[in-house]
Amino acid sequence: MALRRPHRKSRHGCMECKRRRVKCDEARPTCSNCAKRHSECEYGSSSSLLWANEETSSRQSFRASGSDSGQPSDPAIGSPGSDSLGILGRFSSDNSSPTPALNIHDLELMMQWCNETYHTLSRGPETDRIWRNAVPEEALTHPFLMHGILALSSLHLARTGPDPSQRAAYLNRAVAHQNQALALFRELLSDIQESNAKAMFAFSGIVVVYTYGFPHSPDVHDPWSCIDDFHQVLVLTRGIQQVIRAPTSSLGSSSFAPIFSIEEARAPLPETTTAVLRHLHEANASCGARGQAHETEIYAATIDDLGEMLSFVYAGGTATTIAGHWAIRLPARFMELLREREPFALVMLAHYGVLLQHLKHRWCFDEWSVRVAKAVWAILDDQWRPLVHWAMREILGENYRDRVGAFS
Repeated sequence: MALRRPHRKSRHGCMECKRRRVKCDEARPTCSNCAKRHSECEYGSSSSLLWANEETSSRQSFRASGSDSGQPSDPAIGSPGSDSLGILGRFSSDNSSPTPALNIHDLELMMQWCNETYHTLSRGPETDRIWRNAVPEEALTHPFLMHGILALSSLHLARTGPDPSQRAAYLNRAVAHQNQALALFRELLSDIQESNAKAMFAFSGIVVVYTYGFPHSPDVHDPWSCIDDFHQVLVLTRGIQQVIRAPTSSLGSSSFAPIFSIEEARAPLPETTTAVLRHLHEANASCGARGQAHETEIYAATIDDLGEMLSFVYAGGTATTIAGHWAIRLPARFMELLREREPFALVMLAHYGVLLQHLKHRWCFDEWSVRVAKAVWAILDDQWRPLVHWAMREILGENYRDRVGAFS
């Protein structure tokens, strides 16, 4: 607010009349003496003050500021009726740093994450806000997570985008972002702490989905190429979870807590499925009785875990985490048996394909169940094939024998 003097006479007259020691009639704005002499008429400040318009004060203070600092006043600000865009001009400078161009591709990928891709990791409304909002917020201060988000979004578009001609470009961008993300992530593996635990955990989930979703083109004449590829997927899934196991306790009491509150509904297994699991246990026991080298306890635990995961999907579970849980809970020795190409390990892998078949609506799993089933069938001989008949029917249908010739 500015101050202005009231138009009323003072007892002392104007300053010019006082200097000349003449009587002042105190006329406003110019007394008669000053008017006759063409002098500047100025009154003192001893009179009372009234509040004036704040806009007037603002203009005066800007002008005063310019005068006090030795700089000329800015006409764009000080003059009435000036265009407000002139004010914006004051904040531009020829010495300012150039603004980098917007990366439209990355903006597109972030929109893809917020609109679609985050659903791949979320289990429902209780975790949607974390994967859609909180995780990108963490990525603002953790570049490896930002690259991971962009990589998975680009891979998602490469796999499901409507324009086939763009898929190669999306896949190339996915690989580029993922390579940068992994390089930065590895630097922090030995320094996981509270400040980066959320970002490390979120990235671990992204890596697992990325690994399942990355397109593989195994040699159609070598079924072992598919098995070896999938073995690597399982190894990475298990390994990445071990990396973030240490900070999990602190995350359980953080804003990420809903992710760890896993309360999947279970359903009783159909009688046919129960019979299949029972038959697997019997075959496992029989193999153990015939040779001490057979890892009976390892396979028994694997069969039980498979039954538990199937109870989740029969209850309507569709979360990506169901597939990951079976892989994570696999005994370490089972992974060695699979790498050693033990037949019973392959039998169990075919049944894991049934679990993936129930999750085939998830873009990252849609091809694995069929590929694994065909590869296992091509590898096993007539002694072992009866143990996977149910799995083959669940994955490929009743006429599965007509569809398993890709590796023959």
